[in-house]
Amino acid sequence: MKNYSIILFLIVITIVTSCDGRDRALESNKERVSKSNLSIDAIEVIKFVPEQYLKTVTDTIIDSKTNIQVSYYSSSNKSVIIANNEHNRHNETHYREFESEIKVFKNDKLLFKDIISKSNFITNEQNFWENAVLQYVWLDDFESSDDNYKLFCSFLVPESENYKMYSIHFNNSGEKTIRLIETS
Repeated sequence: MKNYSIILFLIVITIVTSCDGRDRALESNKERVSKSNLSIDAIEVIKFVPEQYLKTVTDTIIDSKTNIQVSYYSSSNKSVIIANNEHNRHNETHYREFESEIKVFKNDKLLFKDIISKSNFITNEQNFWENAVLQYVWLDDFESSDDNYKLFCSFLVPESENYKMYSIHFNNSGEKTIRLIETS
């Protein structure tokens, strides 16, 4: 009986040591994936730019009575999607759209408020505007006065060099004039 237990113990040790996965160590990644239930074609990579909500606020004092606040923030539910396939993977990059809120205060009272987004600028170039995102909004504090305010904004098509830059002039009643400055 003692011999049978020794033989059984040796058989168990032989089986355990022979099933340690050394045969798979020499396989390539493609061979392992082809033997598994996974498929290389099923890989999809989705990326968001920026990854999380983003907001910046710039507060500028024009004179002792006038204060301009420019808020620039990303949208959580609107994005431009750029998709491509490379190395048997489907890549999607979601570029979040941005908006900017302009508030003008005179003697600490809100004079007017306006939202700048790409919907204010859409023209007959439908392809550009479907793929563009608001890139920057900034105040030209040298050319702004206590009754006229000048801002600049630019739109960019992600992963390309297509852009448009505009100047926006506001007066104290909130009326605005938009002018195209530069384009590519």
